Amino acid sequence: MSKKGITIFAAATLLIGFAALVVHNYKTKTSYKYAEKTAEELKPEQHPQDAVNEAVNKDAAIDEARKNSELLKVLPGDFILGDKEAPVLFIEYASLSCPHCADFSREAFERLKSEYIDSGKVKFIFRNFPLNQPALVAAMFADCQANDNKDQANEKYFLTLKALFKTQDTWAFDEKFAEKLEAIAQLDGMSSDRFKKCLADKALQDKILNARMEAAKSLQMRSTPSFFVNGEIAEGFVDYKVLKKLIDAKLSEKK
Repeated sequence: MSKKGITIFAAATLLIGFAALVVHNYKTKTSYKYAEKTAEELKPEQHPQDAVNEAVNKDAAIDEARKNSELLKVLPGDFILGDKEAPVLFIEYASLSCPHCADFSREAFERLKSEYIDSGKVKFIFRNFPLNQPALVAAMFADCQANDNKDQANEKYFLTLKALFKTQDTWAFDEKFAEKLEAIAQLDGMSSDRFKKCLADKALQDKILNARMEAAKSLQMRSTPSFFVNGEIAEGFVDYKVLKKLIDAKLSEKK
């Protein structure tokens, strides 16, 4: 076939294809049926179970629920690190047995503390979100240490958290985690009897678990660690640079 013949054949094929498309659209009442309709008119005709729309709507509902949650404020009983009048409130929800949480504590927290908390720009709150029994026991131990040292409760609490994250590999994944934590407690000045009494404190256990359930419901927690910086969330393994950028943005809003 000559080049001219090929060109004519191709043109004919395109014409036939276009004609078929017009006929298909007419018969099935698609495409052209909606050409002159507005987005608002189309909404009722969209599929309600469309996966993308469902995900977007769900995320929007979660964001709205978080925005209105009282948990994004300083609560009675919170241990606060930094100036209580600092313009940015940084809340971390974490499980003491979570490796990513330990990574944050070891790799990013001290830099954030030095740059923002110690300088009076950020006040920091850590809230326990235990994912398993070892994390719950560790959370109870940290709470007891703070309450047993009321004159320096905040300092003691955060020092205990730091020690627990630093030694996480030695206790969090061991069947005898309670014994391992008891040894850490003794090194930190807590007697064996006091440690056992702490773990037997049903009211303390309920307080931590109820706070966890409330956070899961109100903040729609999906992973640990989760960070809230003046209400804006950053979830999962977030590095120093990401959090620094978020904090700087919130500080700029306050100027």
